Amino acid sequence: MNGPLRAVALLAGMLGTLVAQGPEVRGVWVARDGLTSRAKIESTLDQLVAANCNVVCVNVWSRGYTIHPSDVLLAACGQRQDPSFVGRDPLAEFVFEAHRRGVEVEAWFEYGFMFGWSGWYAGPSGIGPVLTANPSWIARDNAGNSQVSDGGTGFFTWASHEHPAVRQFLIDLATELVDRYDVDGVQFDRVRYPSTSFGYDPATSAAYQAATGQLPPTNVNSASWKRWRADRLTAFHSDLYAAVHAHRSTVRLTDAPTVMPGAYDTYLQDWPDWLVAGSLDLVYPQVYRTTTASYITTLDQQLAAVRTQDRGRIAPGIRAISGTPTAEVLGMVAADRARNLPGHVFWYAEGLYDDLPALHASYFQTAVAVPFQPAGFRPLPVVREENDPSTTVTAGFLPSTMAAASGGAARVSLPSSLATDRVTFSLPVSTAGLWSVLMHVPAGAGLSPAAPHTVVHQGGVQVERIDQGNVLNLGFVDLGTFWLASGTATVTVNAVPGQSVVADAAMLLRSRFDSGAMATVGLGTPGSAGGLRLSMSGRASLAGELQVQANQLPAVAPLVWLLGFQPQAVPLFGGQLLVVPVSSTFALADSLGTASTTLALPFVPSLHGLSLYAQALALDGGAQGGVGLSPAAFTILP
Repeated sequence: MNGPLRAVALLAGMLGTLVAQGPEVRGVWVARDGLTSRAKIESTLDQLVAANCNVVCVNVWSRGYTIHPSDVLLAACGQRQDPSFVGRDPLAEFVFEAHRRGVEVEAWFEYGFMFGWSGWYAGPSGIGPVLTANPSWIARDNAGNSQVSDGGTGFFTWASHEHPAVRQFLIDLATELVDRYDVDGVQFDRVRYPSTSFGYDPATSAAYQAATGQLPPTNVNSASWKRWRADRLTAFHSDLYAAVHAHRSTVRLTDAPTVMPGAYDTYLQDWPDWLVAGSLDLVYPQVYRTTTASYITTLDQQLAAVRTQDRGRIAPGIRAISGTPTAEVLGMVAADRARNLPGHVFWYAEGLYDDLPALHASYFQTAVAVPFQPAGFRPLPVVREENDPSTTVTAGFLPSTMAAASGGAARVSLPSSLATDRVTFSLPVSTAGLWSVLMHVPAGAGLSPAAPHTVVHQGGVQVERIDQGNVLNLGFVDLGTFWLASGTATVTVNAVPGQSVVADAAMLLRSRFDSGAMATVGLGTPGSAGGLRLSMSGRASLAGELQVQANQLPAVAPLVWLLGFQPQAVPLFGGQLLVVPVSSTFALADSLGTASTTLALPFVPSLHGLSLYAQALALDGGAQGGVGLSPAAFTILP
């Protein structure tokens, strides 16, 4: 950096330490090498959080595979995820570990339209599983070639940008992900052509001919031919944006395009038009330069390429790997701030660690919110230990020092303890909405294989049993997602006579899935096990999933689930039938007197605004007329 530029960077840095810091994207890409283990994920996030980074773009689609398990991938090629990650769900691990630290997560589809790499589980043809199963999806250049050099001895294979099934496959990958994972954003990459020589596969040729009445020109750089392909990528991005936001409106859609003018001239990627079309919430152009001077030159080119009103959506990508000195990285951050841009995204975590102390000291001194998000969008979790003053404990649970316990201590019941002995955790709920409830389990030999945990929530009373002896349950175990009213929620751990049960710590973590509120109406009738209870939990929304549970049933009691869209109040067996049933399902309670069913809600827009009711009836010799009735649970699908 020359003298004047260094002075400007230092001055900007000084101002950054003096001026109150507002919302800013402090993003970092985490590639597949950051997902090799749960410990690696935690270590990466701990370092980023210590430097007050607030967004992580984590790889989910790479080298022709999803890193997480995917039914969309399975349907396309018969494989569910990258073979290196089978047996784990790195995305679920990452989302939980990030959110418990208050960090937002964007699911980064790194490979975009690039579907295979010959160097990675590519099969005998070298093109990857999806294109092997669907050869008509392969993109080709003007010579009929499908291989794109990887810079070494291998090659990449791209999918046809105009094949309808390819476009739908990518959109389905994205919507499947936002339906299943509580991510904050979806980021697509490589929404571009590998070069202007591509676009001559049958699907693209046919689409061009249908639109223009002509075959693609032999001149790969024909102005009209380039414009048509670029406009079609813009249309894809608009379709992707609309689909993702239809499934979850709060999810941010971003992209990491190459820089203009090469983005268009070389790759047909006219991302400024994506901003004009309204199909991007934020854009992270890859302003990857090794000096501040060259960075500023390229950055200003990008700002000149977009409308003035769109500059507030640009958070440039900064190259923070070997070859970019820390002083230059700091100068690039200063340049972004001097232009009032909403933030920066660093490529990438494994190269950023050496820069984090200086970034923290010079610019990221305090934690800040992510722009365009409501205040407190990702609050830190609430955790209550067994020795917290708000936790109530009966005599049957004794204090115990345990190395694997949260805080090093827990409460443990003895085999001689009574079923009425319990530990009740009280968790303050700041805002009504969906919350995940988790329990910390210091799993170990000799602990109960079915320790009962009871969650009292707006949609009823739910009992979940945890195998505390299974080491796979070591750490925080998710009890479910519940609609909670503001105030206090409770989780109770009960002793099991003849077994040892541990009560350690409870956590409440805000969920940002869309959902209608869940509640109960009416009372269950008395029975031999104390009266049938009902719980409705999960996500009450289109493409969501609801869990309905009945508990306090006689062991292996036959029961029937009643589902409907209208309430009623008809006297029946000393209680009331509270739902007009349109569907019924028979089931048996388990040996512990619990029965559950899952309702997968389809993505059908006509279901918006409908009320959904559930009730259970069970054979119970201790109930009036031999039939116990539960309360009804209901929700309105938003």
